Amino acid sequence: MVFRRVGDLKKNLVRKKNTGAKSPNLWLFWGLLLLLAVLSVFLHLQYVLNLDTIYPNIYIDGIDVGGLHCKEALALLKENIDTSYLSDYFILSVPQKQYRIYFSDIDYKPDYDKAVELAYSIGRTGNAFQRLSEIAKVLRKPLSITPKMCYNIGKMERILESISRETFKEPQNARIEIFNGKVEIQPHAAGFFADIDKNLMRIDNFLVNMVWDKVELYYEEILPDITTQMVERITYKLGEFETSFNPANEPRVHNIKTACSKINQKLLLAGEEFSMDMALGDRTERNGYKTAKVIVNNELVDGLGGGICQVASTIYNTVLLSGLEVLERRNHTLPLSYIEMGRDATISQGYIDFRFRNNTGYAILIEAKTAANRVIVTIWGCEPEIKTFIRIRTRIVEKIEPEGIEKITDPSLKPGETVVIREAKPGYKVEVYRDVMDMSGKLIKTDLISVDTYYPQKKKIRTGLGENEKR
Repeated sequence: MVFRRVGDLKKNLVRKKNTGAKSPNLWLFWGLLLLLAVLSVFLHLQYVLNLDTIYPNIYIDGIDVGGLHCKEALALLKENIDTSYLSDYFILSVPQKQYRIYFSDIDYKPDYDKAVELAYSIGRTGNAFQRLSEIAKVLRKPLSITPKMCYNIGKMERILESISRETFKEPQNARIEIFNGKVEIQPHAAGFFADIDKNLMRIDNFLVNMVWDKVELYYEEILPDITTQMVERITYKLGEFETSFNPANEPRVHNIKTACSKINQKLLLAGEEFSMDMALGDRTERNGYKTAKVIVNNELVDGLGGGICQVASTIYNTVLLSGLEVLERRNHTLPLSYIEMGRDATISQGYIDFRFRNNTGYAILIEAKTAANRVIVTIWGCEPEIKTFIRIRTRIVEKIEPEGIEKITDPSLKPGETVVIREAKPGYKVEVYRDVMDMSGKLIKTDLISVDTYYPQKKKIRTGLGENEKR
């Protein structure tokens, strides 16, 4: 028994010794196996990360695009697109009208290009761990992408431009007319236009987000240059003046009436300037003027538009009495029969003008007319808070006597015979003042308006030839 157990003990020792010798090879095997597994996983992950196709389990519009290249996915989507919606439309609404816009007119369609870009970007942002995490997430749960809709902005813009042109409403100025003190006002009418840029933004919001409501187009109100509020207070007579003319001088009367018609009902806004020369236009027969006497080089001669200076002189005095600012004015070279010296105004087309500015702070209106043998010009405006009364005074400060006689030889006259063409007339220097008074007659201030010179005229005669001259 003892020997047997000793023998068994020896056998066991030998078996353990042999087993211990094989142990390092086993560990090496398992180590290599683990290394191969890790390497395999690493290579697989690298393969996954370097794929140039869309990762699996991604859908666009319900179509599986996983495992496809971008071009392949795009082609597949276009092959399966449902184009029945192109016969549908949406409504653009403007005041009192609606426009039906078909989707086919603006190339309305799903934006598959961006949808495919988005699908391809899944699992391709961040570090390796973040990418793999996103890929695993998609593998566990499918990702469905609904593409946004897109359209041809250029075509939509052209449609809006057409609607804007068709529906554009021109604003209408307020109109005011005054006849014999009766004021008539036609209120202004606002215009409107479709703002293309703002409407594109509004439409884009509807189309991109597929909201199929009626699109109310944005319209912007346009106020006219002259609104009702700018003229409704023109009810007060700021100033009025009149001069008389000879009704028998038909061409001159015609020119006076023509000039009145060209400035009658002329509206001047606050700060606006008036030019008599521009208001009257070309002094031609085509523009309504006739030939009558005008002053040229201190002589009365025939000229188109003779008589219009009387209208200019009449409105000049109305301007002074209205307290308006005179910008340009020149007196005639000779005194006139229809108005006292210092209160006349001459004009010559393109050379001499009468201009004034509306400095009242509110719009004014010129009423010019003829009645019987009178030219009457009235300026209407807003009633001032503090009323005043204006008086115009003139003062002759110098009388200029003519020197010598102007002789014209006339062969039809006998020697020594003379005929007087014109008697000598003196010239004058005149000062003009404007007195501003309150309604009780108390003087507030006095302004020197102008200092005018009127030239003397020599005696003018025709004489016959002397004996020596006849030879």
